[in-house]
Amino acid sequence: MPNAQGKPTLGDLIDEIEDDIERSDLGRQIEIAISRAIRHYQPERFFFSERILTFETLAGTDVYFGGDAPDIPDLLAIDSLVRIENGQTYPLTRISESTIERRDDPASASQPCAYSYFDRSIRLWPMPSDAWTIRLAAHVLVPAPSQRDETSPWVDEASDLIAARAKQHLGLNTLRDPAFAKAQGLLVSDAFRSLRGRSNRIASTGQIRAYHL
Repeated sequence: MPNAQGKPTLGDLIDEIEDDIERSDLGRQIEIAISRAIRHYQPERFFFSERILTFETLAGTDVYFGGDAPDIPDLLAIDSLVRIENGQTYPLTRISESTIERRDDPASASQPCAYSYFDRSIRLWPMPSDAWTIRLAAHVLVPAPSQRDETSPWVDEASDLIAARAKQHLGLNTLRDPAFAKAQGLLVSDAFRSLRGRSNRIASTGQIRAYHL
């Protein structure tokens, strides 16, 4: 049943799939199918996987990771990264980690003007000499729920897509029913187009970055 905030949970999706396939003895297989469906779509960009992240620099520190902003290790794409000073924004240029390594000189700490993303961390160059706010717009990996009472966009906004993909997996690998799997494949396509369309409509309002697919 939905959680205290009225949001659907992983358990709700499992129960829905059990009802759809009329099998209450495949709980483990259904959980695996849902997990694989989510993993398949995690690299895709949807409206719920976009984030605005901020963190503060420290003088003498050039590498920033999950302890500075929890989503940094799970970035899939960075749209923009800016330094904020006195209410003004200054875009940083993305360069390779090897370029920063070649140019690195701790004695030349200053205002950062470039960055790299390497080893699931953001590295600024030059090394910051003071405290500044860094803000980035990014596409992040949204984790799958792991407990029955846990909610997530994957079992809420994307529930139709994940349910259809999971049932397609079950049809092919557990139920051994090619016709059922084929029918679910059509639902997968419809659900994906619908979710991508919703994402693009939101983007067109200026609320999130538009897609270029």
